[in-house]
Amino acid sequence: MKFLKNKMQRRDFLRILAKAGLTTAFASQFAFAPKVFAAAGEARRFIMVFYPNGCVRDKWHSYDIGGLSASSLDTSPLSSLNKHINNLVPIKNLTYAGQGGSSGHPEACRGIFSGGVDGAPSFDSEIGNALGGNLTNNLHVGCWSSKAKGSEYMPFTNINRNKIDVPDNPQMIYDNLLADVVNSDNQDGLSPVDLRRQRVIESLHENLDLLKNNTLNIKQQGKLLTHEASLDYYKNVLNSSLDIGDGTGFSRPNVGMSGINEEAEAVAQAQMRNIAMAFQANVTRTAGFQFMGAQDESLQINFPSIRPYMGEFGSGARLYWNETRSHVSSHNESNLFNAQTRWYNIMVSYLMDQLAARPDTAYGGTLLDNTLILVMSEVGGGNHQQENPGVYLAGGAGNAINRGIAINANNAGMSNVYLDIANAFGLGWNRYGNSFGGINGLLV
Repeated sequence: MKFLKNKMQRRDFLRILAKAGLTTAFASQFAFAPKVFAAAGEARRFIMVFYPNGCVRDKWHSYDIGGLSASSLDTSPLSSLNKHINNLVPIKNLTYAGQGGSSGHPEACRGIFSGGVDGAPSFDSEIGNALGGNLTNNLHVGCWSSKAKGSEYMPFTNINRNKIDVPDNPQMIYDNLLADVVNSDNQDGLSPVDLRRQRVIESLHENLDLLKNNTLNIKQQGKLLTHEASLDYYKNVLNSSLDIGDGTGFSRPNVGMSGINEEAEAVAQAQMRNIAMAFQANVTRTAGFQFMGAQDESLQINFPSIRPYMGEFGSGARLYWNETRSHVSSHNESNLFNAQTRWYNIMVSYLMDQLAARPDTAYGGTLLDNTLILVMSEVGGGNHQQENPGVYLAGGAGNAINRGIAINANNAGMSNVYLDIANAFGLGWNRYGNSFGGINGLLV
């Protein structure tokens, strides 16, 4: 056996995993086997999508309450989702007030995504910790998220209450998470599964080396527990396999994070494909996608897909004026800002296309059949309103939610939506954050 031939640098491997959000030192953040096994009629996979600066609410919510038809979203920036209308649940009349809502973007990011509990883990991290995953509990990817003003403008918080700096280089995500699962081109001719096991074994030796080189006193006993937990994680991985079927649909993104504005749409799409590939390989059951950071002014949202909706800013020199940046235009709540939120939904529709086209090797059907997607922002309207935010659910969700309808939340809080989502996964939570129940008509 040639497992340790041409041994890679183990510390470099650990650093690479850390960059991808896969820090192996704390096995409490990794559950090889899902902690909750969903029964029939329950969602299996979760994606939380963040877009910055809210929306033009009267345009976003132009649809009627009740059953959705093929034309329900025609005057809304959600119109690109028409082809997925039967897997959509837009929600009107929610509130962020009392749910972490704030007139300040950083303050809102501290509470809205954790059910109104200031600084707590964000909902996606709680779900990921409950569901577990084969290699990571929660995959985070982004588009232009590295351009955020600071970590306080990030929506996602990990289980240790630390802000997550979401990586936005699609090639790095693929190389660190999927390349050795999919590709068998290596000097020793190992299969993808054996190649991953080789790297895990080498990381195991790294931990053993650290143990040999450290004498643990009483104050360092926690380190010993850390290593023991890590070894349990490695043991589970070594006894596992990742099913990618015949490998169809797996490919390395052809774009990285260059910082070139014109490449942002390709970056977003590549990250959506990374999520779909990670789900198909059953690497994780939970993912977060982040369009930039809150109060973003880094990206000019002027892509050809939305130029017909941008009015006077849709052509010529005005395409590159400062107003085509999200936060700059948000306070005007203009057609330009409405066009920008349209772009986010075009990208979500692309994500749904990718999930619908891929088999779910773990649970049957397609990935979209078993996935529940939550799309939301940190504020409601462009002027920091907390009422009636642009929020919707999407995906088949294992038939656990009523789909193809628009729901009136009757001023219920955002944490009530979180509670319903948790119970769509069969978690049996009685409360989440500041919730006081669910949303009438959301769960089946």
